This record gives sequence, C-alpha cells and structure tokens, in this order.
Amino acid sequence: MRTGLFCVCGFVLWGAAALCAQTDTPADSSGPSLPSNGAYAGEIPDVTPTYSASPDERKVWDPERVDDFSLIDQTGQPVTLADLKGRPWVASFVFTRCVTQCPMMCAEIRTLLQKLNSDPAKPNPVRFVTITIDPRNDSLDKIKEFAKIFGAEPQQWLFLTGAEQPITELIRHGFKVAAWENFGTDRLPGMEFAHSMHLIHVDETGKILGRYESLSRQDLETLQRVLEGKIETPKRHLPALMGTPLPGGLAAVTPTGPVTLEGDPLAKLPPWARRLPATNAGLNALATTLLLAGFIAIKSKNIGLHRQLMLTAFVVSIVFLGCYLTYHFALNRYTGEHGKKFVGTPSLSKVYYTILITHVILATAVPVLASITIWKGLKERWESHRRWAKVTFPIWLYVSVTGVIIYWMLYHVSGPVA
Repeated sequence: MRTGLFCVCGFVLWGAAALCAQTDTPADSSGPSLPSNGAYAGEIPDVTPTYSASPDERKVWDPERVDDFSLIDQTGQPVTLADLKGRPWVASFVFTRCVTQCPMMCAEIRTLLQKLNSDPAKPNPVRFVTITIDPRNDSLDKIKEFAKIFGAEPQQWLFLTGAEQPITELIRHGFKVAAWENFGTDRLPGMEFAHSMHLIHVDETGKILGRYESLSRQDLETLQRVLEGKIETPKRHLPALMGTPLPGGLAAVTPTGPVTLEGDPLAKLPPWARRLPATNAGLNALATTLLLAGFIAIKSKNIGLHRQLMLTAFVVSIVFLGCYLTYHFALNRYTGEHGKKFVGTPSLSKVYYTILITHVILATAVPVLASITIWKGLKERWESHRRWAKVTFPIWLYVSVTGVIIYWMLYHVSGPVA
C-alpha cells in the first residue's frame, strides 16, 4: 500500500511540475483582454505602439486614417465616416454578450462624458462611437438596449452595428486594433470574443490621433486632458510611423492572455513564480478529483482504495499550501504586492468576493479537520472517523472546487487593474 501511495504522490508532484513547465502565459493574464501601452500607473517609457493582428502575431500600430464605412446606429439611422467628420470623436469596441470588460469600459466612457460636459460654458464637441465586434448577435434591438443601459444620447454617443465583413475589415485593418472570435476552451459564456479595450481618438477630418487603454485610470485622465485641449497627444499614445520596427523583447500575444508590459509590477516576478497560480489551480482540480474518487471508493466498500485516495488528496493539498505560500511570498518580495485585485462589474465582484471569503474561511479549517479525520481512520476508530468525515468531506471538497473557480475568475475573467 505504501509503495502504491508513494507512486501516486510522485505522479502528483510530477504533474504539478509539468503544469509549471507548460504554463508560459504570465500569471496575471486577464483572459481575452489584449495588451496595451501605457496601461499601468507610474513612469511609462515611450515605446513603439503595437497591436495584435491575430492571436499569435504582433505588428506596429501605424494607422493613418479611418477607412470609410456605412453602419447603423442605435436609432436605426445609417452612419458613415462623412457623417462623423466636422467633430472629433473617440472609437471603442464591444460585444453585448460580454459580462466583464465591455460594461466596465462603457461605464468609464459615461463617466468621461460627464466630466467633459461638466462646464455648460464650454460645450463639448467630442462624440463617442462604440462599434460591435459581434454583428451576427448584436442586432439593432440589442445595441439599442445596450446603449440605453448606459444612457447614451445619439448626439454624443453612438452605438453601431452592421454587416459582419465590413465591420471586421474596419476594426482590424482600418483602426488596426485586435479583435477575433474565441473557440474551444477559450470560448466561455460572456467571453466569446477577444478584443482590444482601447479608445481610439480621431480628429474632425478622420485622422487617427492616439490610442488609450479604457481601463487605465492614467490613460483616461490623459485622454480627458487631450480632449479638453489642455495637452497634445503624448508620444506613447501616437500611432507609429510606417515601417517602424518592433521594439526588442516583445513576444507575440497568445489566445490565453496578453503579454505583460514592463510597467506591470507583476512582470517583475521570476518565471517560476508567475506559473504558480496555474499550478495551484491544477493542484486544486487534482484534489477535487481524488476526493470524489475516494468518496466513490468508500461507497463501493473498497476501504483500501479509499484510504490511498484520501491520503493522496491530503498530500496534494499540502503541496498546494506550500505553492500558495511560496507564490505570495515571492509576490511580496519581488513586487511589494499582496495579491491580484479582481476587476469586474459590481454583480460579478459580489459573486467573486462571496466565493473568495467563504473559501478562505473554510480553507483554514481543512488542515485540522482532514488531519483529525485521517488519524481516526488510520486508528480504525470507524464510528468517530465517519462522524468527522461527514463534516470534513463537504468542506474540503468546497475549498478545492472554489480554488479552481477563484483562479478562473481572477486570471481569466477579471479585467486589468487600472
């Protein structure tokens, strides 16, 4: 039995190491949101702006003008590039099924509009134009409802839809920003598309002036000052000149998340530490599988198999605890941070923090409860073992399952921290 247990434990540790080796995406990736320049607070170097032309290709962001188009706004009226000329405008891109970052971006736009309109003596000439990247789903009725949620007045904020191919061409080849449909394991409810969260500043003639990260407080404040005419477009937000080479050190973006830029404090973590959150999620998933298998074994009266599975689950949980503490120690040592903040809509944040708080509270009880339950079983005190197991098992299982859910929400649903 001991030989078998050691073999299983060895397999568990080998699997954890393999997961570490295969997880190349930075741990602070935030799902389908895509990389940006100037998305983080603090001193940001002037770097060549880039965009993701496809899930695995990075190019210099060098648009010159917005291509002509013909779309439909939330009132059902046609809108062309000519209709927008004469006033500066700011373009953004959403899809109505999005549950996290698109609503957050629209909320930021609404706040920015309120600030621009705060002085009645200075009429705000700027118009905002939000274009769907999912026209197959985002019908006129849906974008009308989406616009209504954010109180968008057509005179200052248009929501546009239209035919799929022209919209794709406009976004990816006109504005030169990232947008593509997710498939397979990346396609989760509310995350059917990956796309840029940028705001694109266009002048009254249709010339593209700059690009700003919509979920960065610093970028939003900079954009406000530019729109108010207080400053010129900063260099780091300007489109690059045609033929500008890519800066060294920038890797291609992958479908699982963005490249972390130098301004991100979590980028200071060594590679082994950035892999630990995914490793921890894998260990929690493995513990969940072992617990359920152990439950099935005891229901089948296979006591020997039940014992091995539960002891292995305990070892996996101990390994998880060690990896978890190591990650947070490294996080504090290399970045001064204590954890990654969840960024989402108010309702989603309530769900996340409810799960997180209950997980943390119950997780503190698992080592004690599991140790007592296992000890009772090894001593063959069956009645006492069963009584403890009835309390320990659901708590242990809940902690393991929610550990995976927390990782998924924090690293694949949460937006970037502004």
